[in-house]
Amino acid sequence: MTEYYFDDLENQKRLKIILDEWLDPPTPWRHRCGVKHLGTDCIHFVLRVSEELGLLKWRKDLIPDYPRDWHLHNTRELVSEGLKRELKVEKIDLGELLKKISLGELLNGDIIVSYFGKAASHAGFFFDGYVYQALENIGVCRMNVKDRYFLNRMKFAYRILR
Repeated sequence: MTEYYFDDLENQKRLKIILDEWLDPPTPWRHRCGVKHLGTDCIHFVLRVSEELGLLKWRKDLIPDYPRDWHLHNTRELVSEGLKRELKVEKIDLGELLKKISLGELLNGDIIVSYFGKAASHAGFFFDGYVYQALENIGVCRMNVKDRYFLNRMKFAYRILR
């Protein structure tokens, strides 16, 4: 039987506290930044939360430099590559779940990956029916997982393993 990091309710509680700290006071969106209350983009947000949980150690080369619009010009899956490289994860295809609009199989702590442009280029944490994410022009926010804008863009999730 596979054991997941967020099977432990204490880990879920810690995640919820950390996610809420990024919301209050609000953290604005800032490209290639990951500083709570100062600014973050989506991948820095996911990895900084993971760092706060003790799942990885931050280092200078953790996230390579990338232009703001890289996902519009190539198909390289930088977000997926980074998540698989840095965290012990299991990939979950959301295709069948989305066809039924049955997202009940998602677990708190799953990292949802969405497509914008040609590649998977956006990530956020699922928790209690919401996706916590950093959006351009909004910052860190909590959005219903069934929000129509994102629903068709969500392709898969990563579940963190122990």
